Amino acid sequence: MEILAKKQEDKYQTLQEHTLWVVEEALKQIDDKTLQKVAHISGWSAEKIKDLIFFSAYFHDVGKATVEFQNTIKNGSQSYHAMYSASVLESIQDFEFVEDDDIYINLLLIVVLTHHSFMPYTPNSSSFSFFDEAKEFFQNYKTLYKKMFAKECSYDFEFKISNSIKSEIGYIEDYLKKIKQTDKLRVLYSYVSGILTTADWIASARFNQTAPITTFQSIPLKKNFIAHLTFDKLRDFQNELSNSSQSVLVEIPTGEGKTEGSLLWAIRNISNKNTKIIYTLPTQTTSNKLYERIQSFFDKSECGLIHSNAKIFLEKEYERDNGVVDELFGSNFLVSKSFNKPVTVSTIDSLLKYFINVGRFNIATKNFLNSVIIIDEVHSYDFKLMGFLKRFLELCKEFNVKVCLMSASIPNEIKKLLNVQNYPVITEKNLFKKKANEIIKRDYELDDDFDFIFKKFKESKNILIIRNTINSATDTYKYLKDKFSLDNEEIVLYHSTFKKIDKQKKEELIFEKLKSNKPFILVATQIVEISLDIDFDVMFTDNAPIDSLIQRFGRVNRKKNENKKGEIYIYKYSKSFPYKNPYLLDLTFEVVQNGYFELEEYVNWLNIVYDQLFKNDKSITNEISRNFDKAYKKYDETIKKLSGICKSQDNYDLRDIDSPKIDYLLYDDYMEGRTSYEYTISLPIYYEKEYLYETEFDTFYKVLTLKYSFDEGILDQTQENGLIELGE
Repeated sequence: MEILAKKQEDKYQTLQEHTLWVVEEALKQIDDKTLQKVAHISGWSAEKIKDLIFFSAYFHDVGKATVEFQNTIKNGSQSYHAMYSASVLESIQDFEFVEDDDIYINLLLIVVLTHHSFMPYTPNSSSFSFFDEAKEFFQNYKTLYKKMFAKECSYDFEFKISNSIKSEIGYIEDYLKKIKQTDKLRVLYSYVSGILTTADWIASARFNQTAPITTFQSIPLKKNFIAHLTFDKLRDFQNELSNSSQSVLVEIPTGEGKTEGSLLWAIRNISNKNTKIIYTLPTQTTSNKLYERIQSFFDKSECGLIHSNAKIFLEKEYERDNGVVDELFGSNFLVSKSFNKPVTVSTIDSLLKYFINVGRFNIATKNFLNSVIIIDEVHSYDFKLMGFLKRFLELCKEFNVKVCLMSASIPNEIKKLLNVQNYPVITEKNLFKKKANEIIKRDYELDDDFDFIFKKFKESKNILIIRNTINSATDTYKYLKDKFSLDNEEIVLYHSTFKKIDKQKKEELIFEKLKSNKPFILVATQIVEISLDIDFDVMFTDNAPIDSLIQRFGRVNRKKNENKKGEIYIYKYSKSFPYKNPYLLDLTFEVVQNGYFELEEYVNWLNIVYDQLFKNDKSITNEISRNFDKAYKKYDETIKKLSGICKSQDNYDLRDIDSPKIDYLLYDDYMEGRTSYEYTISLPIYYEKEYLYETEFDTFYKVLTLKYSFDEGILDQTQENGLIELGE
C-alpha cells in the first residue's frame, strides 16, 4: 500500500516524496561557514552534524507509516506521529550527546520527537501499530544517503520499534535536568532541529504550491544597492561602512543616512546566500516604516517583518497588493516570523526573546548563527533591556556574529555599561558641525504658554507639542481645540491609548498632513521620540531626561536646513512621572543651554549629564543592580533552568515596566462583533478593577467598558476615578 504523508483537499503526497523534499530542503540550508562554527562550539565533527541533519530529515515522519496516522489523514482522527517516529530511533546510538559517563542524550531521537513541539514533551498514552511498509521505507536510508552525498553510507541501523518510548522520553528529561553543557547542547540542537523544522515547512509549502523565499535569490552587491539610492554620492562614513568587515559602533546624527550605511555594511559581510540580515529597532512603528523602505533596496519576497503586531500590518499590505489574504500569505508569515527571510526588520524585543527559548527559538538561533545584525537607536533602551542586550552582544562575539550598533548619541557611561567602548567607531565629525534648531528654555510650565503656542501656529508653522503624560497631552489638545476653535484638520492628538487600527490611521494622517502645505498642530506624548519619522517647524516640550530631549530635538528641522532654522521651547516640569529620577530631570534642565548650537554640543550635554549622574546619584547604582544586572544574568539562568533546549513561556518582559499592559476589546466593539486583534487596545491591567465587563466572553480578549473616540482615545482618564496617569 502507499503510505501517505500530506493531504490538501483531494490531493495526496506520499511519505517517500515528502521525505525526499524535506531532505533536499534541509541540505540546502547547510553552509560550510555555519557548519564549522557549530562544530567548533559543540565539539562534534562537521560530517557528523551533517549526517545528523540528514537522518533527522529522513526519519522525521516515519511514524506516519502507522495505522493511527493513516486514519488521521483519511478521516481526521488524532495521532502523534512524531512520537511514533521517535520509537524506532531509540536503539540508534550514533548521535548521542555525551556528558561525563552518566548522561547520554539521543539527539536524533529528540530532534525528530520535537519537530512539531518542544521539550518538555507529554507522551500520549495511545498505542500505535506500524505497517509492514514502514520497515522497507526505513531501510532505504542508505540509497538516499548515497544519492545525496555521492558516497556509501557507513551507518547500519536496525528497524526496531521501542515498546517503552514513553519511558525513554522520561529518562531523557531526567538526563536533561543534570546537563551542565547547556550552551553546547542548545547550539547543536537548535541548528539541527531548526534546519529540520524549516525544511519541513518549506517542503509542505512546496506541496501546497505556496513555497516562500528563504535565501537570497542572488547575493546583493554594493553597486546594485547604490543604484537604488536617492542621493548621488556616498558620505564618507557610508563608504567606510561599506568596506568594514568587523563589528562596529556608528555615531551619526539623525537623518544623515545611517540606515543606508548600515545596510552597505551588512552587504559587505554577507558570506553566502543563506546569510540573514537582521535589522532591529525600538518600536513597532519604526519597524513598519523601515520594512517599507527596505523593499526599495531588496526584492520584496526577500523581506520580512517581526513584532507582536506584524501580522495585522502585513495582512493589510498583502490584501492591498493581492486583493485577498490567501495560503501564500500564511506560508510566508509562518516561515518569516523566525528570521527565515534574507532580510528581516524586527523590534529588538522580538529578537532577544528567542534567546530565552520563547517561540521557535531553534529556527531563530539557527538563522542567528549565520546572520549580520544591525541594532539601531541603541541609546533608547532602559537599564533592564540594556542588561540583556549586553549579554546578547557577548553571545554575538562568542558565536562570531557581526553587529553594527547605531546611535546619534550614546553616553560614554552607557558604552562602558554595555562594554562596547572599545568597538571601532565609525563617525563623520563634519555632520556634527551642522546646526538645526534654536533652543529656548522657559522657567515655567508649558500649560502657561498656550497663547504663545497659538501665535506660532498662526505664523503658518507646523507645531509639535510633546507632553510627558497622556492626561496632560489630552488636556492640552482639548484646551487648544476649544479655546482657539480649532477643527480636526488643524489639530491632532497621538498617544498610546488608541486602538491598534486607529493608531495606524493616526500615523497615516500625520504623515499626510506633513506632506501637505497646510500647517497643523500635533499634540503627542514621548511615543513620538522614536516611533515616528516626523519633521516639524516648532516644538514645545515638557522637560525630560537628556537622551529623550535629544530624540525630541530630532523631530524639528530634521534636514538641518540652516535657512529654515527650527525652534524648540523646553518648559520646566514640576513632576517627575513617568520618569523615575527627579535628579536626572533637574540636571538636564540645568545643563541644556539657550542658543543655536552645533549638533556636537548636544552630545557634550549628554555626557556631562550622565557623568554627573553616575558620579552623584546613588540611586543609579541601585537601579543598575535591580534591572541591568538581573537582566544580564537572565539568559544564563534561563538556559540552565531549561536544560538548554526546553521551551520557555513568554512571560518575561525585557523592559522595565511598572504597569504591565495587555490587549483588551472595548465594549462597543465587542457588542458590534468587532473582536479581531486590530480592534484591541493595549492598556495597563489596573483598568480591569473598575471597567472589566463581567460576562462569559466568546472572544480571546477581555472586554472593558471604557468610553472611546478616534480623536482622543480613552475618554475615562480622569483624576477622580483614581487611575494612574500614563506616560506614553
